[in-house]
Amino acid sequence: MYPTFTITPVDTRFALEVDQLIEQLELPQQALGNLVTVVEKLACVQQTVHINVGELSHTIFCADHGIYQRSHASSTQPYTTADYISRILKSRSPLAKACAMNKIDFTVVDCGLSHEVTLPHEHYLNYSVAPGTRDFSTLPAMTHEQFLQAFNIGQEIAQLRMAEGARIISFGALGLGNTTSAATITAHLLKMPVEDCIKNFSHYDAQLTQDKLHCVTQALMLHRDSMIDGFSAVELVGGFEIAALMGAMAITAELGGLILVDGYACSTALLALSQQYPAVIDYALFTHQSVHAGQLAICQHFKQKPLLNLGLSVGEGTGSVLAWPLIKSAVNCLQDD
Repeated sequence: MYPTFTITPVDTRFALEVDQLIEQLELPQQALGNLVTVVEKLACVQQTVHINVGELSHTIFCADHGIYQRSHASSTQPYTTADYISRILKSRSPLAKACAMNKIDFTVVDCGLSHEVTLPHEHYLNYSVAPGTRDFSTLPAMTHEQFLQAFNIGQEIAQLRMAEGARIISFGALGLGNTTSAATITAHLLKMPVEDCIKNFSHYDAQLTQDKLHCVTQALMLHRDSMIDGFSAVELVGGFEIAALMGAMAITAELGGLILVDGYACSTALLALSQQYPAVIDYALFTHQSVHAGQLAICQHFKQKPLLNLGLSVGEGTGSVLAWPLIKSAVNCLQDD
């Protein structure tokens, strides 16, 4: 059994009220371009044109993937996911610097790393389910109990942030191998060719492409009859951080918060959740288009145009943090003072 939620479609009449507000401010209809979409979505989610953006809550869910050693056999790197987390906690990553510049508090959540993070930090939470998932090209990525545990981690953290007063929550994902997992889920749920789901717009590595293609194809053949919905797909070929993202997004939408979506793993979590809860897209704003073709396909599937297209591949939800000043500016420009 999987958790259940009540995620209802938003009342779109508040988008019409935003359009009326634009007319009252004597602005041309397209004067603010895509920023109007941001305000309309916020107005519909909060059910008022008097929008309260509050303070942004940013959470990065992290986990390792057992598929990584095979999917990246030709190009494994010396750094671990734990090393990247340490860079964030030491304020050496672009994400940490962007959060500091924009006065955004962030939390790093260990959902299941294969290496220990030895740096104690107030922004780091260790809720490890297991030391990484299994190689899903030969076995299910996780057990049903592990999926539920990871899902509940995200749900509980997002529920706490909402209880603390957050109205907009931003999520990031970090984990070596998570783009392979995201590609497998996307290929299955959108019925796309595997080649399109693993394509990276920023660079092409022939051997890496073949490694990923082989792993994803093998996984789809192994699990396709058992992946009957988004939840089972993530359980079989996903990651602990993707399961946590699903839980976090589900409860945020149920409680009437706006979800900022950036990156392939986050977009895949939203796609998987939407299979059971199509209305979740009403509560999601794509902030950045990544370099992954599969992530663009997910945006197109939802008929959403990301706010930014900077070609970032750093992950961790950096695009959402960089978009935050634009979101606040969009609301401020259209506030009826």
